[in-house]
Amino acid sequence: MSNASLPAERPGRLDLVALILRLGLAVIFIVHGLDKVHPDNEWGMAWLDKLFERRPDIAYYGPQGDTLFQSVQGAIAWGELLGGIALALGLLTRIAAVGEMFIQAGAILTVTYGFGFGGARRAGYEHNVALILMCLAVCLLGGGRIALDRFLHRKATVAAAAPEHAVTT
Repeated sequence: MSNASLPAERPGRLDLVALILRLGLAVIFIVHGLDKVHPDNEWGMAWLDKLFERRPDIAYYGPQGDTLFQSVQGAIAWGELLGGIALALGLLTRIAAVGEMFIQAGAILTVTYGFGFGGARRAGYEHNVALILMCLAVCLLGGGRIALDRFLHRKATVAAAAPEHAVTT
């Protein structure tokens, strides 16, 4: 059953599922994003460098120490935080979820893949895979009726349905 077949005046089960998924993901991404954009991490530009200082057991498979690397760190940190906020609000929900999926895929490729899928002794990339799958579910469901996307969609629908006024001479 699609959301379109549900009554417009009240949210249905799929809307609640979308809300629960969005809010759960939002908490995770906002907490991790806030940690990364902390002033001690140069507002997101050095969080990975600091992580390697604290955790020498983590192997990194990408470039380090250049301006591009710092820019990528900043984009990841702020993307995680702002994407989490967008998911919480249900604002541009699918775009935010796709962005978070790319961030998690990058984390797997550059940091967590070396640990394997996980186990009792250390975390691997299973956490990233779970987040990717939850974001995929949000992409498929959309934000639901309990989301700001609903109002953006309504405005676009109303504007598209407005009759065009023909000029007659």
